[in-house]
Amino acid sequence: MKPTSCTILLVLLIVSTLYLPSSFAQDYTQWGLPEGAKARIGKGSISDMQYSADGTLLAVAGSVGIWLYDAETLQELSLLRRDVQGARSIAFSPDGVTLAHSSYSDITLWDVATREHKKTFADVGSPKVVLFSPDGLALASVEYKEIRLWDAKTGAQKKTLAEQPDYISRILFSPDGNTIASMSRDGIIRLWDTSTGKERKTLTVSAKTGSKLALAFSPNGKTLVNGGEDGTIRLWDTETGELKKTLTGHTKPVHSVSFSPDGQTLATGSADKTVRLWDVNTGKQKRILKYADHVDHVLFSPDGQTLVSASSHHDIRTWDANTGKLKKTVTGHAFWMAGVSFSPDGKTLATMNTDTIIRLWDANTGQYKKSLTNQLSGDVGYFESVSFSPDGHTLAAASGNKTELPDFRHSFGLSGGPDKVVYLWDVETGKQVKIFTGHTAPVESVSFSPDGQTLASGSDDKTIRLWDISAKKEKKVLTGHTESVTSLTFSPDGTTLVSGSLNGSIHLWDTNTGEHKQTLAGHTAEVRCLSFSSDGKILASTSLDGTLRLWDTDTGRQEKTLATYNGTVWNTWFSSDGEILASQSGSSEVNIRLWREVRLWDVVREQDMKTLVGHTAGILSVSFSLDGRTLATGSSDNIVLLWDLTDILSPTGDAK
Repeated sequence: MKPTSCTILLVLLIVSTLYLPSSFAQDYTQWGLPEGAKARIGKGSISDMQYSADGTLLAVAGSVGIWLYDAETLQELSLLRRDVQGARSIAFSPDGVTLAHSSYSDITLWDVATREHKKTFADVGSPKVVLFSPDGLALASVEYKEIRLWDAKTGAQKKTLAEQPDYISRILFSPDGNTIASMSRDGIIRLWDTSTGKERKTLTVSAKTGSKLALAFSPNGKTLVNGGEDGTIRLWDTETGELKKTLTGHTKPVHSVSFSPDGQTLATGSADKTVRLWDVNTGKQKRILKYADHVDHVLFSPDGQTLVSASSHHDIRTWDANTGKLKKTVTGHAFWMAGVSFSPDGKTLATMNTDTIIRLWDANTGQYKKSLTNQLSGDVGYFESVSFSPDGHTLAAASGNKTELPDFRHSFGLSGGPDKVVYLWDVETGKQVKIFTGHTAPVESVSFSPDGQTLASGSDDKTIRLWDISAKKEKKVLTGHTESVTSLTFSPDGTTLVSGSLNGSIHLWDTNTGEHKQTLAGHTAEVRCLSFSSDGKILASTSLDGTLRLWDTDTGRQEKTLATYNGTVWNTWFSSDGEILASQSGSSEVNIRLWREVRLWDVVREQDMKTLVGHTAGILSVSFSLDGRTLATGSSDNIVLLWDLTDILSPTGDAK
């Protein structure tokens, strides 16, 4: 199955009781924006967190860049961002003067006091981890099976440790700087002499460890702790290599570990959605802190009074390390933005996320308005397709499998869910009002008719069902597809329903009689998205065959192939006047950056107008405001960018 966000309709969504002021309440929504963008909703994913040495700053690295927070108040202070690659790993120098970060192609140094860029190291490969030595003179980086040591001031490479048999997931300097510990996917921890670069000792941990499991030295350097795939925590004697203790209690992989500054307490975060505190001397569990999602990061503050926990795709929480009480929560680092849709007046933006929640935002301020959550069925997963009725009072959604959330950082494919149903919400109250049942396989897409009286749903059972919204019952079942129905859209006048299929066929249906009108043949693979121009004369279709095609809806003839991607075309959207078409591709064998970009086309002249660049991961949905002045793009980098098309498409526009 696939993201069906392109089926989200641009319809009337007026909820006057949700009015918010039009000015941006917090300036960070406009920090570090790419050219042409006017606002950001969301702060991106989280890949790493670090305290400054003096404990005054908390740095959070992720898909947007590096967010700097006041460690006490958690107020946003700055966003460090130089490119569109995001930050994979961060490290403060021991003196707190410099912050280093690694991206997918470089290592960058920042001046902490001025927030200014100091230096970028060249020819570093693709470092996924960066770490200062305790004396601050060297930087260590990891690229796949290699560990490299760099001069922290000049950027010159000093040493490369022997290539290891398997990919390295973690590295760590001992407190005295004489040893580097590395953890590989082969289940082995290796200790290296930093002066000679030779291997000193090997510790066999377990079976393959994966890429997220934890590693940490105790403050005195005598103990090394690692998290296990089986949920166990192992403490090792760094001198003898002997196993000292095994701590059990977590039920899923342990992703992060952190010693308190005095070395007496160990904090561990796990995929079982808990943070656990352990007495290092006795090995007994002291406290369990429950979290909303899998815990990827735990970190003690330098004074040991605060514990920070976070998920890569959720909020950040600070806890009193002594009492275990929750102190503060930082929101904004949310789940993947899998779909976005404007209201026709441009004041409201709806986002469809993979945490089973649909959120409404003020499109001018970026402020959160309301959430729509499942309330009638406990077995609903994330929502793959949503659609507002034209009067804005009702929202329909089809869900996927909550137990099989995909990793959108690497793939766009969604897993089908067991629900086989369509859910309806009252938008003003947020209450779920109806569940439509009848499909015998997962529902791939939903779409309201322009008058809001009919809802169409397409399914893996090869059928399309038309539902009467007022009577809340099934009207018709349309049969004729020989494969799954993967996309749906109504014509602007509501007389025609168009459906796309897994085998590449496009069918046109008479919505009054349910009769099949014609079949559009041309695509050779699954149809991903269907979009009508505002006058209904042109239909745009995209497919896994990598093409974007335009069709004459009167004759059924293919007018042109607007683009051929060496990869996959995912979404298209017409502007309100039908003169501009936005398209976004999936992964490309030639150029992976394509799936992070949106291209704007002049439909009349068949010209490529502009390319919008700014996301650090795959774009999953695009949506025009009705006035044609703003384009919203939702991405798996966990943010929505709002683009000012008036500025971008002007003769002096600065966008790429």
